[in-house]
Amino acid sequence: MAIHAQQPLLIEYAAVSKFHWGLFEGKINPDHLAQMGQNTGAVTVSSISISTQQTSTKEASVLITARFHTKESWTRFPNLSQPTEALNHERRHLDITEIYARKLRQAVSKTRFSSKNFMKELDRLFNDFVTHHRAEQVRYDHDTNHSTVAEQQRHWDKKIDQWLEELSDFSAPEQKIGLY
Repeated sequence: MAIHAQQPLLIEYAAVSKFHWGLFEGKINPDHLAQMGQNTGAVTVSSISISTQQTSTKEASVLITARFHTKESWTRFPNLSQPTEALNHERRHLDITEIYARKLRQAVSKTRFSSKNFMKELDRLFNDFVTHHRAEQVRYDHDTNHSTVAEQQRHWDKKIDQWLEELSDFSAPEQKIGLY
């Protein structure tokens, strides 16, 4: 009897040391094909998660993570014409999610929240960043034509690497914030 280790449903960005096709455990999603076209070779489903704990009337802890959804992400690998390029493109989708998680951490660290309306203010900020994150993912796919425009893919790779570096001070998921 063979024992197979199952992937978790969600993997946090920091835990994805090696991005590979084996992480994509989902089945081809007809909704994705309807949105992106029947020839779509892979889809990365990722999200930004936020959880909070108000530790006192003067302080709170906010945990913001970028997550990869293994059971919703799927691929046609090994039936891809350029699997290495496609895998890089999909990894960059996850990188963009991490960039927006870092941008949100940065905004949270620089925002003054009231003790009374902390959750409402944080929810509004979170929703704004999620909206911008989704738009950036669409722009990325449009510009690169889902990785098929090599010059645009190289341009985005450089831009994504630069953003990750610029936001490296905000790579830790937990932010402690003061409340007034």
